[in-house]
Amino acid sequence: MADYRKEFPDFPAADMPAMPQGFEDNSWHNDSCPNFTSAELGLRIWIDYADKARREHPDASRFVLEPAENEDTITDPIITDDWAVILAAVEEERAEIGACLDQLAKAEGAILHWQIDNKSFEVMRKRGLISMQGDMYVHPKARKVSELAFTMAQPKDMRVLYACDNEGPAIMLLNQLIANFDANGGWQYRASAEDMRGELESRGWFEGMHINGRYLVLSLDKMQLEPHPDHPANHT
Repeated sequence: MADYRKEFPDFPAADMPAMPQGFEDNSWHNDSCPNFTSAELGLRIWIDYADKARREHPDASRFVLEPAENEDTITDPIITDDWAVILAAVEEERAEIGACLDQLAKAEGAILHWQIDNKSFEVMRKRGLISMQGDMYVHPKARKVSELAFTMAQPKDMRVLYACDNEGPAIMLLNQLIANFDANGGWQYRASAEDMRGELESRGWFEGMHINGRYLVLSLDKMQLEPHPDHPANHT
């Protein structure tokens, strides 16, 4: 494990503030100053020298809070000389992430992305705190998506008729069909849930290829279709 006292032996221990819970030393002597990261939050804190003359950039602020990965450009760093500002931002982030994870847990571990309007989920995905499989944000401790796809509570959605070379026909809700596709790797030739939803809303039908052959999806309402009374899924 990294140790700023070894990487920066001239950094006074008395000048190092107490780190928030979960932050571990990630310091490296080739950096300008010590830093600490939190895997739980996906954040990094930089702690520069209290003595401005010893900083790489004397006019720079002493503390920086930013995403731990360089590829994460969703949120702006917090740059300040006030340690209390850093602590408050960390706790705010912790509360926001906790709320998102609780929401996922209540939904059996995954949520279809159009069910929510919360940018924090995308921030968490970018930081690797949750995953996205198909159209679903997935809790890190969730059961397999292949199991979740058939047990998630589904919102009211478009009714569709699905038919394939080796499957169907079947009548179901569109989000259920998309979840099934996500679970079994059914998308082919760069098709996506957004493509399917857009085509069904605009013209009423969508076709493509997946592992079971060519498929066709029809919007019952858009195409003004009604299920046959003898259809095994007429209860939908």
